[in-house]
Amino acid sequence: MSSKKAKYYAEDTGAPVRRRKRRRRGREKRIPSWVYRVILVLLAAVAGLVLWVNRANLTPENILDWVQEQVVGMGVGDGYPAAITGSVVSPKNFASSSGEAVMVSDTHLTVLNGTGKEVASRQHSFSFPVLRLSGQEMLLYNLGGSGYQVESRSRTLQKGSAEGNILGGAISSGGHYALLTESDGYLGQLTVYNDQNERQFEYKFSSCYPSAAALNSDATQALVGGLFARDGGLVSCLYLLDLNSSESVEPAAEYEENMLLDAFWYEDGTAAAVGDRLAALVDASGRVTEYQYDGRQLAAYAGGGGITALALLPYTDAASGELVLLDAGGRKAAFSLPEAPDSVALFGNTAAVLAGGTVYAYSIAEGVLLAQAEAGEDAAAIALRDETSAYVLGVSEIRLLEWDG
Repeated sequence: MSSKKAKYYAEDTGAPVRRRKRRRRGREKRIPSWVYRVILVLLAAVAGLVLWVNRANLTPENILDWVQEQVVGMGVGDGYPAAITGSVVSPKNFASSSGEAVMVSDTHLTVLNGTGKEVASRQHSFSFPVLRLSGQEMLLYNLGGSGYQVESRSRTLQKGSAEGNILGGAISSGGHYALLTESDGYLGQLTVYNDQNERQFEYKFSSCYPSAAALNSDATQALVGGLFARDGGLVSCLYLLDLNSSESVEPAAEYEENMLLDAFWYEDGTAAAVGDRLAALVDASGRVTEYQYDGRQLAAYAGGGGITALALLPYTDAASGELVLLDAGGRKAAFSLPEAPDSVALFGNTAAVLAGGTVYAYSIAEGVLLAQAEAGEDAAAIALRDETSAYVLGVSEIRLLEWDG
């Protein structure tokens, strides 16, 4: 080997000198192993903190629910239309949650995903089933009977029998639920249960028959509407109850010749009670205002996102109507309807009305018509899947209706 060539090799290994220098420089640029160890420790600490904060929810039952939902929710159905399980679905028992269609027929509670796949089907034996829905939490009860079921998407959480006949019910997004029942010696009773089915709160009504209720998201407050007779006339009453207090309270409002039909409590802290002649609106401070229908007749209603939607007719059998949108402060927007309304639904910035077999979609913020689409002559109710599509309840099937945003 010549001396000129030999200078590129080390005497001890025979490896090229320049290659060894490059290897040393590569080793100098590597991230030290202790850095990886620190990152792993930090990730473990963050994961531990998340587990600690959510420790109350990490029960074996909740973990099982999550696994079941992921497994059952996978896959694609045959699309829409999809047949109804059972004979008939009441429009009030037809809704949408998390992009899925939820309905209660005379025999079953059914949930269909966006592709028409049945992801839940539970049988019931109620003569007059009523569905109350908040997020993915569902309360199903037998109006006038004593049976009730609390449902999640994956399983039946509770099945029981109330102490008295059920007059109404409500459920919160956190899984707390309430039952309005008959009560010996009183006109009615509100009983609230936590998500472990333990009795949380009880209130007995001595001057009002309770008929409608709503819970706020953390089940610390309840809105209860009812009715009683005075001087030969009908009077509705509205109660705002603090579920952390056992004190008796006076009605927050009373309305003559008005029957309260339903109640809503919204995520923004406001609430509403819908009656046949007026709607009572409750702001976050508890102040109650009213919206009079001024002789118009209530045809349909819905509540969501802090908005109460009323579909009104000027008189019985009118050929056209009006959609009125209310927030806690009162009238927010109004739209004339070319035909008599049958159903109304809310999602995000969209308010939709089913009228004469056509769905009319309006922008809540801008107060304009966004789109209209044919729903079918047998359409009885709609439930918005999102701002540009709706599930349609037909006589024997569920359809999916979509339009351009």
